[in-house]
Amino acid sequence: MIKQNKLQFDMDTGWQSIMNHFRRGKGHLMAYFWNRFQWDYYHRMKIVPKFPLNVDIESSSKCNLKCEHCFRQYMDMNEYDFMPMELYRKIVDECAKYKLYTLKFSMRGEPTLHPGIVEMVDYAKKRGIKEVWVNTHGGQLTEKMVEGFIKAGLDCLTVSFDGLGEMYESIRIPLKYENNLKNLKMLMDTRNKLKAKKPILKVQSLWSAIRDNPEEYLNVMGSIVDKVSYNLDFDYENIHFRPDPDYVCYRLWQRLAITSRGDVLKCPSDFEKDEILGNVSDKTIKAIWDTRQEEERQKHLNGERLDSIACRKCHHGALVKEDDKVYSGKHHTVNEITYEGNFEGHGLNRK
Repeated sequence: MIKQNKLQFDMDTGWQSIMNHFRRGKGHLMAYFWNRFQWDYYHRMKIVPKFPLNVDIESSSKCNLKCEHCFRQYMDMNEYDFMPMELYRKIVDECAKYKLYTLKFSMRGEPTLHPGIVEMVDYAKKRGIKEVWVNTHGGQLTEKMVEGFIKAGLDCLTVSFDGLGEMYESIRIPLKYENNLKNLKMLMDTRNKLKAKKPILKVQSLWSAIRDNPEEYLNVMGSIVDKVSYNLDFDYENIHFRPDPDYVCYRLWQRLAITSRGDVLKCPSDFEKDEILGNVSDKTIKAIWDTRQEEERQKHLNGERLDSIACRKCHHGALVKEDDKVYSGKHHTVNEITYEGNFEGHGLNRK
């Protein structure tokens, strides 16, 4: 059975959650809900889409932070570049040809360090990509950049914002809490000034950074942004989680990832490029999806996942246990990763 370990959890529920879905799909609702159906159910039915539903693209494999929870501090990524615009356009042109739904700027670096990031968003939207998404630490956001994003048609912007006050600063080194809080407010003010509905602004935190008082985090962030969520912590310094031998990863049916040099990876969690499927300079994304990614899918279905170096390292295939948490007066289930030793989290949580 194909499994989906839930490692990210939304904190907004009910009506707000429903409204965010309609906002994401504004202008192409039928296509949006069809994409959501494919995303949530195709892997369960073992149906392979003709083209990835999501392509993670690395405009930058560089980052200007030293976050103590980040894999970058404990691994050699073998790549520290900006993606050339010519290569980027080649990728987007093929994605547009096959009607890719979501192009997400994320992966191992900080996307907004690329000097042409606004131009990149603009090009993807003009080529017909329905949903363009940027994941960022938020420290590089300026009013000029935000205005550029809005005018280009950026759909979603996710800011990693781990905890409040001193907790945030103990993790997001060397960013300052008040400065980045102002950036969130500036983004929303700019969106209102331009009378725009997008990008939808989402913040996400590490769970350990807010677990002592998730209510406070939700109240602060919920008063500013559209969507609030949190991710489970991963321990990259000492990888001692327990792998699930029966895990079959759903992401192989959903996405591909492309690094700043054009190397194609089975998913965005192959941080050290242990298993490169090809390069877009000499192979098409479609060909890689139909052949090399299909080989990866079959390995998982045949119980051979742990033969893969990248998959053995990946927390998505870890054994998890359910824990019950309460905030906003409701009970919420949190999947906690099972570690062989004690792991308290990051920042001020470290002993």
